[in-house]
Amino acid sequence: MSSPPPTKPPRGVKQGKETSGLLMSVIRTLSASETNEQREKERAKLEKEYKKSDARLDELVAAHAQEITDVMQKFSAVCSALGAWGQHCSAAEARLGACRALLRVRRDDLRRLWADARTHHHALRMLTDIERVVVSERSARELASAGRVLGAAHALRGALLTASTELPRVHALSATTAQLQAKKKELVDIIVRRISAAVYRGERAPLGRGLSARRRTALLLAELTKSEEVTDAYLQDITPEYEASLTEEDKTFETTVMISLEALGVLEQLKEATEKFKVQIQNELLEVIDSVSRRIVDEVEIEADADGEEDLEIAEVEGVTETGRPLARLVTCLAEEFKACGTRNKRLLQLWRAALQRHSLSERGLHSEHHYWSAVQQVMQLLLTEYLEIESVNLAAQRSNANTTDSSAPELRLSDYFSKKRPQRRRDKLFKLTVATPPVTGVVSRRQRYPLVCRPDPALLHAALPALHALCAHLERPGGGECSLRAFISDYVRWGESERLARTARSQIDAAMRAPAAWRERALPPDHTVGQRPVFACCIEAWGAVRESALAARRCGACGGVAALRACEAALGALAVHARAAHARLAPAPPARAARWLADDDIVRFLQALPNYRAAVEHGDYTAQELKQAYEREAEILGTSLGDGEVSNREIVADINTLVDLALLCESMEWLSTNIKTIPSLVSAPNAAGAGLKLSEKFQSDMAASAALFSEIAYKCLVFLHLEMRIECFHYLGQEERAEGPEGEEAGGATRLAHRLLAFHEHAVALLAPSALAYIMSGVGEMMSAAVVWRWQSERGAGAGAAGARLATLRHCLAALSLPHDGLHAAHAYLHLLACTPEEIITSVREKGPQFSELEYLNAFKVIGARRGLTDAEMRAQLRQLSAALGHVGVTV
Repeated sequence: MSSPPPTKPPRGVKQGKETSGLLMSVIRTLSASETNEQREKERAKLEKEYKKSDARLDELVAAHAQEITDVMQKFSAVCSALGAWGQHCSAAEARLGACRALLRVRRDDLRRLWADARTHHHALRMLTDIERVVVSERSARELASAGRVLGAAHALRGALLTASTELPRVHALSATTAQLQAKKKELVDIIVRRISAAVYRGERAPLGRGLSARRRTALLLAELTKSEEVTDAYLQDITPEYEASLTEEDKTFETTVMISLEALGVLEQLKEATEKFKVQIQNELLEVIDSVSRRIVDEVEIEADADGEEDLEIAEVEGVTETGRPLARLVTCLAEEFKACGTRNKRLLQLWRAALQRHSLSERGLHSEHHYWSAVQQVMQLLLTEYLEIESVNLAAQRSNANTTDSSAPELRLSDYFSKKRPQRRRDKLFKLTVATPPVTGVVSRRQRYPLVCRPDPALLHAALPALHALCAHLERPGGGECSLRAFISDYVRWGESERLARTARSQIDAAMRAPAAWRERALPPDHTVGQRPVFACCIEAWGAVRESALAARRCGACGGVAALRACEAALGALAVHARAAHARLAPAPPARAARWLADDDIVRFLQALPNYRAAVEHGDYTAQELKQAYEREAEILGTSLGDGEVSNREIVADINTLVDLALLCESMEWLSTNIKTIPSLVSAPNAAGAGLKLSEKFQSDMAASAALFSEIAYKCLVFLHLEMRIECFHYLGQEERAEGPEGEEAGGATRLAHRLLAFHEHAVALLAPSALAYIMSGVGEMMSAAVVWRWQSERGAGAGAAGARLATLRHCLAALSLPHDGLHAAHAYLHLLACTPEEIITSVREKGPQFSELEYLNAFKVIGARRGLTDAEMRAQLRQLSAALGHVGVTV
């Protein structure tokens, strides 16, 4: 029976010792034994074990004999099969060796054929690529000429990509590749110019031709469908097929820019085109100025042919004259064009950023709105420099270097700027030709760049200011600082225009004041001034110059308007000099009593302290009683001064026209003073430029001082006329005419005074203000009374009839002057006093009290004593009684 096959013991179970271990133990025992007896014992033991093993082996062989037989048979069969298969393998190996030899020969043939085919394939593909490059270059040229820049960009990119990747070592295509590169640069320039044209030219319909309905619809749809947020997905639909589907009527700014930017992205020239566009901003703006200037020149010529049809919109703007209207129109149109270009430029930046994002490029080199508006301000400064004839553009630097003599930095000239060449250094010549050569000015070279719409003149600034204010307000964003254009204009106004305005105003004032008819002709003031009474015509012209300088400063507004007010102050200074000279010339010389009194500070202070003066000058509210007392006080003081002696003909102004001119000068100075006070409100009022000027306290105080100066001249004239009327009362009522009798003398003096007063009043009523005329004429009755009393006191034998006739004439005179008769009551009472006896006078004083002053009573007693023939003893007795009645110790005769 067969034994079971051995099995693997489980893990962890320790196997018994192998039989070979016994052999090793025996060997060790034999080697360790020392005697033969021990070795024999060991050998016997080994033999016994050998026999036991041999018996065991025989038992096993006998037990497994059949199995061993079967194994041997199977082994024989396997050996026979392996021998047969070895023969077959040898035959197959022989056959395979033969096939290998045959295949090696065929492989060489196929390799040769494959190499030939590969060579032909590469040659055909190279020819195809070459043809593609040539055809793409031609196609790009045709598409570019047709305006399809995106298709041309794709064609060029394909051609360049083929030439660089498929045909890198084909030296025969180097010229074609160079042409492709040149064509690429040319196409980039075309695209940049196309973008510039879209931004700076925009939609400009030719004159006399409107847009078609389809065009208007396309523009409207483009505006309605425009997205404020632009991303790279916004440009995904821009393909050559989309470009080919657009017609001229369907093209808009949006489509043109997107197609152009996509073309630049295809050519991988977005960054380079950014720099080119940024560099060309200023030149493009100059081209805008050129086109607008030519259009305005053509329009001006058309209007001139059509008998000069006026532009009502610009004609209504303050400060725009006929010569400045073209420049005003130019600056207005340029401001609108620049704003429109700025809007398109802002949209262009959004689309450009989207294109850079689409092509995974950085926005670092992209220009900003600041670059555009900085260029706008620069070209506007150049334009103003040309039209206003400004020597240097950088006025701020010129101002800072005004106190130094360093002239190493050259000035920026327009001719040098537009010549595009380095200015050549002038070399001194040893000899000079004497033939006169026409000078070549910057204007001539500038006209070659673009035409000037009008002749350059510094005064043209005010024609351009409204549009410049609007442009500066647009440039200065909320929260931003002052733009460079406003700073440029402010510097020019501060250091150039203010001096020009002052010089112009002074010249106009000098011309008006030095004209042959100056200080002689009168005229009514214009409606825009304060006051409607006649004044000197030269003062109206001078005020027009002052007002125009103030309005010019207001038009300057935030662009140096406060600095331009210096011209107004200079004009007022020149006008004040002429006014003082005119007053010195028109006022009578000091021999006149009124001139001497006017030079006396005590008399002037006395007159100015009275309520009647304050009522006329300060327009205070005083009662009639207060004014009457003031006139009586004035008549008393002035009569006392005039009663010292007779007023001669040299002490009065005999020519009535001199007084009329002085009255007209008074009104003219008062009119100037009143209008000067309106200058702060005039310049601070809002105008087209926006809010008015913010005036400093110094300017307001200077205006108040200027107005006070003219008011002082007017008050001097007023006081002179006031005194003259009172001095003439004493002159005419106190003069002696020996050719006539006493009655004729009295009536004659009063009549001449009446004629004199009426003649002056007739002229002055139309010239002076009612308050000023009232100050001059009111109180004349009190002065007449003082003069009459003085006359009676100086007389010794005049009759009551002559005195009554004089009073009647004076009463008629006051009635003709519409003045009350109250001023003559004192004269009537004194006349009644002279008709009484000394006893009656003393009795009246005792019973009713004194009605006159002690001096008047003394003079009355002298007149009465002379008339009645009283002796000195009688007179002294009467005077002692009068002194006792008055309460005094005694009276000196």
